[in-house]
Formats: sequence, C-alpha cells, structure tokens
Amino acid sequence: MEILFEPIEESLMALPLLFFACILIEYLSNRNVINKIMEYGRLGPAIGAIAGCIPQCGFSVVAAKLLAMNAITPGTLLAVFIATSDEALSILMIHPNLWKMFILLIVLKIVLGTVTGWVYDKIKHDEDRYEYIQIAACDCGCQNGILIPAIKHALKIFLFILLTNVALTVLIEWIGEAVFIHFLNTNWLLQPLAAGLVGFIPNCAGSVILTQLFVNGGISFGALFAGLTTSAGVGTFALLTYLEDKKSAGKLLLISYLVAILSGYVIMLVSLYV
Repeated sequence: MEILFEPIEESLMALPLLFFACILIEYLSNRNVINKIMEYGRLGPAIGAIAGCIPQCGFSVVAAKLLAMNAITPGTLLAVFIATSDEALSILMIHPNLWKMFILLIVLKIVLGTVTGWVYDKIKHDEDRYEYIQIAACDCGCQNGILIPAIKHALKIFLFILLTNVALTVLIEWIGEAVFIHFLNTNWLLQPLAAGLVGFIPNCAGSVILTQLFVNGGISFGALFAGLTTSAGVGTFALLTYLEDKKSAGKLLLISYLVAILSGYVIMLVSLYV
C-alpha cells in the first residue's frame, strides 16, 4: 500500500492547478470570446508556443478545451503541447551551470512549436470553420455559475490522472527504476524514443524524471528535448477527455511524438559535430 502514497500525493498536488484551469475554461465557455481569439488566428501557434513555455501545464488543459470548442486551431494546440515543459524548467533554473541549456531549451521549443503548428494548420486547417462562431447557451446549469461545472470537470480529469499515476507507479515498481535508468544509459540511440514515451506521463513525474536524468548525465540533451516535447502534463488527458473525436486526439498526440523523436535525433546528431 505504501507505493500508492506517492501517486496519490502527486495527483492531489496537480488538483489546484487543474481546478484553476477548469474555472478559466468555464468562464471562457460562457462568453463570446471566440471571435476575439480568432482575430489573432494566424498568430495562434506563436502565441500558443509562448504561453506553453511558461513552467506549468495549465495552458495545455485550457488549449484542449478551446480546441474542443473550435476556438483555436489544431496547430495552436500542437504549439502549446510541444512548448510545454511542465516542471523541467524549474529544475534547470536551480543549476547555474545549465542556464545556457535552459535558454536553448526554451528558444528551441518555442520555434519548434510555432513552426509545427503553422505547418499543420497550413496543410489541414479550414479557416471557414472558425469564423464568427457564437457560443450558444448550454443546458448544463452553468448559466447560474461556473463553480460547480468547474469542480465536476476538474474531478473527472483528476480521476483519470489518479488511476494512470497508480498504474504507472505499480509498473515502474515492478520493472524497477534502476533497470529503466540502466536501459537508457546502455541504449543511447533509443533514448529519444523512450524519453518521448515517458513525456506522455500525465503529471510532472515524467518531466522531473527526464530532467533529473539529464542533470546527472544519464541522458543526452536530445533525449531530454524529445521527452519534454511530448510533456504536456495533464493536458494530454484533458485532450482525450474534451475532444469527442478520439481519433483526431490520437492523431495530434502521434504528431507531437513524431516531431519529438525527430527533433531529438537531429539535436543528438548536431551535438556530435559541435
């Protein structure tokens, strides 16, 4: 039973931020903000990438809901998810010898998120779907307030996060953390692939594990970058929860993973000659 304490504690720590994000979502959902947002539609990926690089995962949750409302483009969501690094930036900031890497990480993630989002929207985005949308009154009772709907949404996502954290903790305990670290150290060519999957862990655990491994010399900067590119925190589950088209949600997550491992290998290759 002791191994359950940590995932429960981590899930509870994410609940306040999740609740705040849901409050903001409910506020936006009941106002005609979409047309104002879409005035800056073409700048969406750039704005999303800049917002995503702020050290938290609340924006990824908000982005997931706004995409479900057709208030932002899929490219903007990709930009937010790719730029999000969760707790990694906070850890890198306390190591003065890694400040150059800290700045490089932020710049590269903003550029990668912006370019990926812009290219995806250029190929797939239908602008006509996003013009002059009016938010109709809903029948969920939120006309009388936003608190209760926000609590319900936050608890729904929290339950998914809790169950996933428990399952992952049991899995890691069964495999052994030392075995996982040894695998990364001895299979450096597979690091971006493995790190990209770790980044999908829907809390700060993934970003913390990857950053600590990098700080201790366990993985390369390319692998760290790949893992943090898929590290959208609870936004991953928010996307799967809010978006009715699960195939589209899975497609966006797959794109973020492919972009993550490709960029990770490019950085590893460049570092060999720099």
